[in-house]
Amino acid sequence: MAANRGALSHQTEATPARRPPGVTLFHFPTAYFIAGVLFLAMPSALWLLLRQTPARGLSLWSSGGLVFGLGLMLLGSRGELPEWMTHGLANSLLFSGAALWVLALRRKLGLPMPVMVLILFNLVFWLVYELFHSWWVNPTWRFLWSTCIVCGMLFWVAGLARELGLRRKSFSAKVVTLVYMALGLVLAVRAISVLLGLTQPEAMHVDVLSMVVITMGVLTSVVGNIGFLGVVLERVSRKLLAIAQAQARQEESKRLLQQITQLERQRSVGQIAASLGHELSQPLTNLHLIIDRMAMAQENHDGRSLADDLRALQRNTQKATDILHRIRTFIRTQDIQFEPIELGQVIADVNDLIHDLSFNESVHIQVTLPAEKAWVLGDAVQLSQILLNVLRNAIEATHGQPDRRIQITVRREKTSLVLEVLDNGPGMTPDVLAQIATPFFSTKPDGLGVGLSIAQSIAKQHRGSLQMDNHPDGGARVCLQLPEWVQHRAL
Repeated sequence: MAANRGALSHQTEATPARRPPGVTLFHFPTAYFIAGVLFLAMPSALWLLLRQTPARGLSLWSSGGLVFGLGLMLLGSRGELPEWMTHGLANSLLFSGAALWVLALRRKLGLPMPVMVLILFNLVFWLVYELFHSWWVNPTWRFLWSTCIVCGMLFWVAGLARELGLRRKSFSAKVVTLVYMALGLVLAVRAISVLLGLTQPEAMHVDVLSMVVITMGVLTSVVGNIGFLGVVLERVSRKLLAIAQAQARQEESKRLLQQITQLERQRSVGQIAASLGHELSQPLTNLHLIIDRMAMAQENHDGRSLADDLRALQRNTQKATDILHRIRTFIRTQDIQFEPIELGQVIADVNDLIHDLSFNESVHIQVTLPAEKAWVLGDAVQLSQILLNVLRNAIEATHGQPDRRIQITVRREKTSLVLEVLDNGPGMTPDVLAQIATPFFSTKPDGLGVGLSIAQSIAKQHRGSLQMDNHPDGGARVCLQLPEWVQHRAL
């Protein structure tokens, strides 16, 4: 048997491959080598191009191409390298390369695949191949075994690519399906031709069908890898599109929130417009009286000092201007600008804004500030909107109390500042507490139910929180917690 095997092996290596008539310009070892180089080069280029892209299965797919290409190069080196390299090892590498493609596509589909199963299958494949090649020498069965297994792996790759194309509606995946299916079909036809005795069971046998196999191999190395590149890029494009759409939704939500916030500010000013009008009437009336007094003094040639009247004019004009400036600053639309803000100043500004309202409602507002100024990093207008909304609610909550009081306290808690507003009203019922900051929930007949919801959003934008509950001693309590800004101490 060994002698026969040696003779057959010698005869196989010594006998030149037969060429059918008209087929003379196709050198098969070179063709296999070129196909192998392409299978090496295309995945390498693919990996280099997408190495920064977090694409699942990219390394497996590229490794599969490298291994498959090395197998083709060894296959084309028969007669130049030892038989164990150009037969057993070459076919084992072809199987392994196709197996890596399978793993890559299954990973992209999210299908688990035990690697050990493929390793054991590859070992069985190699043992059976060596059985037909070295022990029970049968070139036909050896060729059929290796061709059918590799053909089956290629069909498996095509089937997975088809599934990927259907799931993702990917044109590129369909291209991968087409080229690997075509290569598998050509190999299947080649195996059937060997089984029927129509051609020789030798990879280097030159005939038209073998030329088609090589041509399809070259086409698959190029188009298959470009198709996989398309699959990855399509996925990346979908991710980028999803990110862009999410950002657009966030921007739209931010824009709508700004619009609602702006409307709520304007509505807040509208609700205290009467009080603001009364507050403005005082300096304007004083201006009118001073001007009348100056006119009378001019007519009577009174010796009263003109400088005193001018100072009074300036003082009252400045007061009216300050009131208008606070209103304009509060209601105008502007981008959020984070800067160092002193909470005591925010409280003072809001107190000035609602001073006449609290005076007319006979509500006493008491403010307690820490000895050292309390600084936060934020937007003064937006923080004012939180406090104004909370104070308006507190003033309304004290209706019916004989002594209406609101206590505003600023205190430090570790690295945070807490601005607490406590009223002496009846407090909130459990049902109200459960829904108090829910958008569009309001206990007022004419309320929009967005004030506290907006206030919580503003607090969150300032990396803080807004909590509402009842004080143990009675009344509703609202606590605005913000990170303390301490850099000013180093200035």
